[in-house]
Amino acid sequence: MSILTNRLKITFNIDAIKQDFAFIRLTRERKSNWRGAAELDYLIGKDVNAAAVMFHYGKYAYAMFKKPIDVYQLLSSIRGNKEFNDNAVIEVLPKAKLDSSEECICEAWLAQILLNSLSSSKSRFAKYHYCNLTGSLLFVRDFEGKTKDYLDVAKITLSSDYLVEVKIVRYRTKISVLSELKKTSDFKRKKELQNALEKPYYIFEASTGSLRRHLPRDGEVDAKLVYIECGLKGKKASMPFLEFGSMDNFYRSRAGILYTLVSRIQEDLSKYMNVEFSTLEIEHTIELNNTLLKKPEQLRLLLAEQVINIVDKVNNQESDDLVNTIKEFLYPNYVTNEKLIICNKCDKDGTLNFIIIHDDDYYDKMNLEDEYLLSTEKTYRQHITIESRDTISNTTLKTSLKELLIKRDISSRKLNLFDWNKLQLKGVWTFAAWDEDSENVIFMEIQSNGNFEFYKIDYQDIFSYQKFQRYRELMIDNESGKKNNNLEGIVISDTDDINQIFRTDEVSLPDLHKVQAIINEVETELPKNKRTGNDLANLIQEFITEIFKEDGDKFAALFDELQKFSSSELDKNRFRKLLNNKLGTNTKFTSELRHYLLTRHQIRLNFSKQKESLEDLFNAYLNINYFGETEKEAYYFVGGRKENVQFSFKDACHIRKIVAVNGSKLIFRQILPTMDVDFVRTGQSTVIPFPFKYIREYQNFSSLD
Repeated sequence: MSILTNRLKITFNIDAIKQDFAFIRLTRERKSNWRGAAELDYLIGKDVNAAAVMFHYGKYAYAMFKKPIDVYQLLSSIRGNKEFNDNAVIEVLPKAKLDSSEECICEAWLAQILLNSLSSSKSRFAKYHYCNLTGSLLFVRDFEGKTKDYLDVAKITLSSDYLVEVKIVRYRTKISVLSELKKTSDFKRKKELQNALEKPYYIFEASTGSLRRHLPRDGEVDAKLVYIECGLKGKKASMPFLEFGSMDNFYRSRAGILYTLVSRIQEDLSKYMNVEFSTLEIEHTIELNNTLLKKPEQLRLLLAEQVINIVDKVNNQESDDLVNTIKEFLYPNYVTNEKLIICNKCDKDGTLNFIIIHDDDYYDKMNLEDEYLLSTEKTYRQHITIESRDTISNTTLKTSLKELLIKRDISSRKLNLFDWNKLQLKGVWTFAAWDEDSENVIFMEIQSNGNFEFYKIDYQDIFSYQKFQRYRELMIDNESGKKNNNLEGIVISDTDDINQIFRTDEVSLPDLHKVQAIINEVETELPKNKRTGNDLANLIQEFITEIFKEDGDKFAALFDELQKFSSSELDKNRFRKLLNNKLGTNTKFTSELRHYLLTRHQIRLNFSKQKESLEDLFNAYLNINYFGETEKEAYYFVGGRKENVQFSFKDACHIRKIVAVNGSKLIFRQILPTMDVDFVRTGQSTVIPFPFKYIREYQNFSSLD
């Protein structure tokens, strides 16, 4: 099995680039970078039009110009400006690879500035050209003009190792920022808004579907049409990684934006570079099929004889209703003895405590002490805020229940949610994670029978220090002395083999061209000679004759309904609804008819989510996949469960790197099943072994009993 990733394979046509473009590099020795630097407006924004600029990398800024251009005159003009006596500017040559003997722009930097040029004017009329000073590529997929107070913009960047990233950044209209600034009394927020107004201004360029810098030559622009990078308070800019329910949703998703990017490169930049997504071969896959939370009988076993205490700290009608909701969720689905569900005014040791409180805003406004309390070794607490009552569902209550069960495990020091014995591991295995608060490391030692214990380095205890200090050193960045940002933890086997887990920025991708083609087929109208009721009825009769002779009566209602339309035309959506209504959405008859229409008449009615289709299209998003194993390194990623696939994938699947250190062997493959669980993220898989979830929860325990 092979998958694609967001690592680009790029082949440059340097001769064509040299023929059509000239490049200059500006160097600034100040500590601040070039982001939003006003100097660029004066340097190259007045008399010439840059096709693109780039200033992602520290003290350097690069500008690319379409030939013909008098580079000597441009350099002389910049060097002669007293405003910029701390800037050095030279012409540089494009190179495919770094050449230390020449000043150049090369590799990913060259690719990025070419990408940035996609937002420059493509008009053949000079009066419509503008200086493209944005410094990045900002795609806008959902523009609604004057009715939109903000835009969630796709910022596309390329790392030095050719990983392309789509980051969602929020840009607000100037008038929206000014309006909030006028209303807010929060000093911190006021400062944030004032700083935002000092940033560069942007306007939407319809011809390229992107944001571009607002330049002095543009004159005054309506404040409703000028955009500034600025977030909305309490609302994060986000976008699903992949959506395939419709073409519009596909193009708005981050994966769809990647598809658009590659298409635009093929259309506008193919003369200068050829771009493909990299391919990886998957060597070992574990299908995600273990489930705890979907089977009530398993939760009943875990809750046998367990007292559950519901604590109402709010004491009003709404909280009383919420108490009843929790009771109805628990009994009889998961608790068979109703007497095990009790209600008290305070939490109780040894019980699973559902505690209803207000959110922190309420306590701040009322000047009251927040009633949120951490769990302890004796008291397991899970809080539910009354303000969130409208969003509380069986899923959220099930999440609260499994969190309490994890806390109970931590207290008992015994794994009950996972059968550790099935791993057939010998001796003690240790998992280590960084504790941000204490700048220390927490260790979880798990014995072969599932019993475990937690430890921290005690600098006053020589034995503890010697035992664990060497592991701590493996989590520290040598230069900064801080925790390595990409390191998520380490695993130590019973034979003292040590493996590090690193999160990379490389993500798995499906075949986006194939996904887009299928969506297009689904949304394509019925063929001209197969649109009337009679035409479609004839297709049904043909299908019955060839495929379902014995069960033809199952299609009688559909056949009769189509004949009623006679020579009137149906669109595909109406035909689809009629078929589902008469045959059912997921019956074998419906599936067979859809398959027949697709294979015999090229009519695709839906985006199939059958097992075979999902595996063919989305193996890059499913199951646990392990690959690239050498003596000291391996890679893996964890996707979702096939049965959970709807019409989108919210997050990308990041590839993680495993490194065996200090002469150790690779041992990570033995614990891959620790990610085939659904109790870390409710109903979903976990991307690192579940013991790290236990460590995180243990970190949140109060030391006071």
